[in-house]
Amino acid sequence: MSKRPHEGGDSALAKKAKSDATPSASGGSGQLSADALIAAKRAEIAAKLAAFKKTQGGGSSAPPAPASSIAAPIPNNLPPKPALPDKSDIAKKIEEAKRRVAEGVAKKAVQDNPYLSAAPSKKKGAAPVEVVQQGSGLKMAAHPLLLDTAPTQLSQSKKDRYKPMLPKFASIKANVRNQPSPSPAPTHTPTPTIERSTSATANPYASGGGAAGEDGTFEGATPAVKDRIGRSFRFNQKGKYVAMGNQIRQDAQLEALKQKIAESARKAGLDSEFETLERNIRREAPPAVEWWDASLLPNKTYDDLNPQSDSKEINLANTNIRSQDSPITMYVQHPIPVPAPWEKNQTELKPLKLTSKEAKKLRRRRRMADLQEKQDRVRMGLLPPDPPKVRLANLMKVLTTDAVQDPTKVEARVRREVAARKVAHDKMNNERKLTDEQRREKVENKKAEEERKGLFVAVFKIKTLSDPSHRFKVRKNAEQYGLTGMCIFNPSFALVIVEGSHKAIKGYKRLMLVRIDWTQAAGARDVDEDAPPPKEDQDEEGGPVSLENNRCDLVFEGPVREHNFQSFKPKRCPTDAMAKEALGTKAAPYWDTAKTFVEDVYS
Repeated sequence: MSKRPHEGGDSALAKKAKSDATPSASGGSGQLSADALIAAKRAEIAAKLAAFKKTQGGGSSAPPAPASSIAAPIPNNLPPKPALPDKSDIAKKIEEAKRRVAEGVAKKAVQDNPYLSAAPSKKKGAAPVEVVQQGSGLKMAAHPLLLDTAPTQLSQSKKDRYKPMLPKFASIKANVRNQPSPSPAPTHTPTPTIERSTSATANPYASGGGAAGEDGTFEGATPAVKDRIGRSFRFNQKGKYVAMGNQIRQDAQLEALKQKIAESARKAGLDSEFETLERNIRREAPPAVEWWDASLLPNKTYDDLNPQSDSKEINLANTNIRSQDSPITMYVQHPIPVPAPWEKNQTELKPLKLTSKEAKKLRRRRRMADLQEKQDRVRMGLLPPDPPKVRLANLMKVLTTDAVQDPTKVEARVRREVAARKVAHDKMNNERKLTDEQRREKVENKKAEEERKGLFVAVFKIKTLSDPSHRFKVRKNAEQYGLTGMCIFNPSFALVIVEGSHKAIKGYKRLMLVRIDWTQAAGARDVDEDAPPPKEDQDEEGGPVSLENNRCDLVFEGPVREHNFQSFKPKRCPTDAMAKEALGTKAAPYWDTAKTFVEDVYS
């Protein structure tokens, strides 16, 4: 099969000058260095370029100059005039270099993949992995991950004995994290060193897999990826996240409080005032002399204490400590005792309630103890002895000899002593006796003390209150018990309302329900028997009102918060409206209650 003729009409032999040198001159070993290959390629390209320019310029079919005539940079380590190899030899060598590069890349990929790396063989004669040349179609080279067909040897340790079989590739990230440690890389033949571009080597961010060559071929090898160092498993300390949460909440509360204060200050227009106040706050300088030392220093300065000589002792001669003007005296000021605030509300313990027999027994024992103490003091000479209490009955026993010598004189003396003792006794009683004013005050204090325990009200309904004696008893006892209220006279019935302490209400209730006989009329006093009774005490016919069916009933009794009346007073009210108006708003319901009250006929 003949080749396609050259474009310029030249034969195929004119494309490239062949060397007449023998194959032994091109190198005995048959392998060229990288510099020789580069130089050869440059010479070939220069020859083609010169032929192309010559064809375009003159169109003549002169044969091209030999390749050896073109000056090319040749390294110093080569012979002076090397012979150019054949084109077929150069192609074979390029294919051999590509094959070795592909073999190195495949071995490196297998070494970096722990799932496909074969266990290192201990035998020296282990066959290396065969690498198929890259091509197209049926000659396409297999993927590096599919080249390793030998099964990996699983670890036979106790920990890895029962582990499940791992996949050859990582399907999920969990398998990537749990992959076993890679086996040591097998030894392989070194690949030829190919010169890389200076820009790729100087750039630290460039890909580490090498760069494409000038002819479009891949001349670099992918370096080994650095294994990731796994972190150790550590437990979180107890309370770590609780403390973090508390800190976050505190920061949020503090920030909210700051915003709230700032918002309130902004509304009040105090932003500038707060800033100015913070800048202007200054602590006052300490005084030259403290106030407690000012009265002791004549010149009001601590220079008065400076020593006069070289001694370091304080000079007290210039102070007012021992002078006449000194505030220090021989007297001691005792502060006035102030009662504690809790003593006001402290409740006093009530004494034990004793019977009359027990009270007399305690009094007798107390008097005996006092008398015994007085006698002991007299025996020790601390008190003078009491004079003998002589009476006419014990005259002869006390004054034995004196009574016999002059009985009249002794009797007169005894009578004077008895009279003097009686006068002293009456004087002591009069001194202890309360005056009328003190007695009334004592009674009022007792009433007020009883009222402080609680106020009570009692409402009585009287069928007929026409007898003057009954009216007097109702009014006078209410005043004596210290009760307040009102007595309303109405043609239908009479209403008596009293307010006071529980003890006073109890006594007045006994008066109204037990002591007074409402059916018995009292006789007239200092009044003519023939005189007619008053109109209010007469019936329709003009005669006296009959008290045969007269009675008094307790309508209501209970506690109240405060007094509704200032004193006890009677009032005549012919109608219901007048009665309610006289009672007032708070006491008006008493009238309705008494009016609807049903009498107990069996009581």
